[in-house]
Amino acid sequence: MEEQNRRDFIKYAAGGVIGLGIGGVGYLSASSTNSELQSNIATLETKVKDLDSWILYGGGSNVKYMPNVTTREADIPMTEVFYFDQNKAICRVDNNREAFIMPTYAMGEVEIEKNSFFMLMEANELSVTKIIESTKSEDLANTCILKGNTNGNCFTEAEAGGHIYGSRTKPEPFTSEIVAVDGKSFAFTAFFKEDEAPINYAIFGPKFTFTGELKTGTVNVKRIDEIILSLVNASI
Repeated sequence: MEEQNRRDFIKYAAGGVIGLGIGGVGYLSASSTNSELQSNIATLETKVKDLDSWILYGGGSNVKYMPNVTTREADIPMTEVFYFDQNKAICRVDNNREAFIMPTYAMGEVEIEKNSFFMLMEANELSVTKIIESTKSEDLANTCILKGNTNGNCFTEAEAGGHIYGSRTKPEPFTSEIVAVDGKSFAFTAFFKEDEAPINYAIFGPKFTFTGELKTGTVNVKRIDEIILSLVNASI
């Protein structure tokens, strides 16, 4: 009887130790998860606070040169008007005053008739994915990279061979990435899917970057204190 009681006690004690061990592991696991969560929250708060210290916006026009229909030299100006801030971006081509050659993704070189090309890209719900702060080197400038969290709208219309392709009123979807370099450049990259955006995919392919030489306007990727300091210095 005493031997049986001793065995029962050992089983009970062992079970209690195992239970405490499992409970302890569970507690440590929950504690570790909570600690990791708190660390992630702190990191996000730091990033948000740092982002609030930046001025990110710009607008103006880029110019690129397309091949002419006679010699195929790239001398036909194409003006792209743009605007961006932390939340949205647009890029627009209003018209082409002269015919030009469009090197397309799926149709080869296509002659676009004059006064027929139109394009408007709208990207909403952007988020900043990276800010690269430059040194004082003259060759470097602050760079901001933004990505679209949802599909944007792309309206593209062009006339070639007497046929009108695309539409100014019916958009096709795309995803986006924006690269803005302080005082230097603005680049709008669009990603198209063939099944969702057949016209733009045929013209531009799965990925195309709209950019050019910055002719008018400005691109701002600056810390607020930098702008304040420049204003103070300008007033002295």
